[in-house]
Formats: sequence, structure tokens, C-alpha cells
Amino acid sequence: MGFRIVPIDESVAKEVRATSRSPGYGHPAWVEVAEGSAPCRLCLDVIEPGVERLMGFTYDAFRVAPEREVVPLPGPVFVHERECVPYRDVGRFPPRLGGSGVLLGAYRRGRRPLVERLVDRPEIDEALAELCGRPDVDYVQVRSATAGCYVCMVLPV
Repeated sequence: MGFRIVPIDESVAKEVRATSRSPGYGHPAWVEVAEGSAPCRLCLDVIEPGVERLMGFTYDAFRVAPEREVVPLPGPVFVHERECVPYRDVGRFPPRLGGSGVLLGAYRRGRRPLVERLVDRPEIDEALAELCGRPDVDYVQVRSATAGCYVCMVLPV
């Protein structure tokens, strides 16, 4: 089965850039020059280390789940400080991300976990297609295999 990559909503990035606050929480956002491989959660590209500035803020990864969850689970995420466009090649995993592998968490409605899988870069698209092909999977969360941070949501199509 196919899948669709879902970055954070563009309105979230715009709000953070305009207010320097985390949407829904009001926590201060912070700005710094990227160190290491920090992916932007909107364009799903690398924020170039030592060159580009990132904005870090508190975000609930379940905010975009098929049904809005009652209990938030916030954590830190990044976007480019500069304007960027949402990821467009939604039928495949972003080519510059996942170099150290990813953790795929498959869920059904109600935030009920079904399976977690640690996947190396070459197998990401295949693993996403397999998980999204399961009839009991409503969505998959992609997280960094090294830091555990939320990267994006994936929906079956």
C-alpha cells in the first residue's frame, strides 16, 4: 500500500516565526545556528549545520493524528528560521533525512501503539509501505533513531 508523508502544518511554522512562542503552549521558542543534523519539520530537509539558523519549540507530535488526542505529549522540534515550503514529494521519505536510521511507530486511533520498528535508511520507504498496508494501522510516527525526536507523520493512502 502507498503512504503520504505529512510534515507539520505550515501555519504552525508561521506562528512560531511570528510570535517566537510554541503554538498551544506559549513556551518561548529559541533560535540558534544548527549544530549537527537538525531536520526542519516543515520542509523535511536538513537545517545546514554551522550555516543556517533553526527555531526550536515545544510541539505535540499527536497534534496531527487522525483524531485529536486528549492528553498532549509535547517535545522539542525544529523549523528553519527562514521561510521554507512544506515537503512536497509526499509519496517517498525525504532523501536527506534518516541517515542514522529512524524509529517507526505504528498506531491505531486513540493513540494505541501497535508496533515500533528501528529501520536503516535504505529500508525506510519499504517499511513505511508495509506498515501502512496493515488494516489496523491508522498512522505512523517517524522519530529520529538517535535522539528519539518526532520527525513527521505518515498516513496510509
